[in-house]
Amino acid sequence: MKNKIIKVKPFFSKRIWGGEKLREYGFEIPSNDIGEAWLISAHENGMSLLEDKTTFKSFFESNRDKFGLIKDQQFPLLVKIITANDYLSVQVHPNDEYAKIHHNSLGKPECWYIMDCPKDAKLIYGHNATNLSSFENLMNNGEWKKLLKEVEVQQGDFLYVEPGKIHAITPGVVVYELQRSSDITYRLYDYDRVDERGIARELHMKESLDNLSIPDSKDIIIKKQNNLKFSCNFFSFEKIKVDIDKNFIWTKPDNVKWFQFTILKGNCKINSIKFTMGESAICIDNLEQLEIIGKCEIIITWT
Repeated sequence: MKNKIIKVKPFFSKRIWGGEKLREYGFEIPSNDIGEAWLISAHENGMSLLEDKTTFKSFFESNRDKFGLIKDQQFPLLVKIITANDYLSVQVHPNDEYAKIHHNSLGKPECWYIMDCPKDAKLIYGHNATNLSSFENLMNNGEWKKLLKEVEVQQGDFLYVEPGKIHAITPGVVVYELQRSSDITYRLYDYDRVDERGIARELHMKESLDNLSIPDSKDIIIKKQNNLKFSCNFFSFEKIKVDIDKNFIWTKPDNVKWFQFTILKGNCKINSIKFTMGESAICIDNLEQLEIIGKCEIIITWT
């Protein structure tokens, strides 16, 4: 295989809180109720495709050696852009141990980069209870405003959402989400909404309480920076802004076999390949550097 940079095309997910916002980011969405673009995904619930229509999972499984992953290891990451036209459900995600036992899946740590949001936007991020008893009392009495913690955000902010951290995206907020390749979501609260048939969506009270961090876990928020870096045990994240029309060189860290990127803004050439806003690619087989020419903003991620 000569090309070490492989473009991938997104899967679009319909949501009750979806809309048309993704068109503003360069995506040709199929309807006006799209809430998520799964940009880089080998997950069965939302599969990315290569330009020749091969599924990304199939490509990955045929080229494991170029990713440095052994037999039976699944592709570890999933990248999304989420556009919220309404409140998302208040959620908790499991850790690896719980997810393995109950779902034979990876757990679901994730992080958010705020691509856009209204003025004075807030996200639900954590809770105010000091112990499980106080949490359940507030929850059972419907005192969600008192229970749930809100944090102010602006475009360019970054938040890490570890397993057990209560969280929810709010209307008008657009996030780039990097997470483990897992689709496990436990809904704790859904604003008493019903679907088009008048049926409330399923809640997962036991699972949410099983995984809830009590007391609340530490907030990890990085305020807006042109060039932003974050690493944890599950993934690494780097956002770069290229403002000049001469070569910008990004060099991969040591011991990283593969990485992936998405163009958030602008157009550019990367290693002589044209990229436009919204496009994503996987870089494999120990590709060492990206030579970026153009004015753009890019998020690069790896494990």
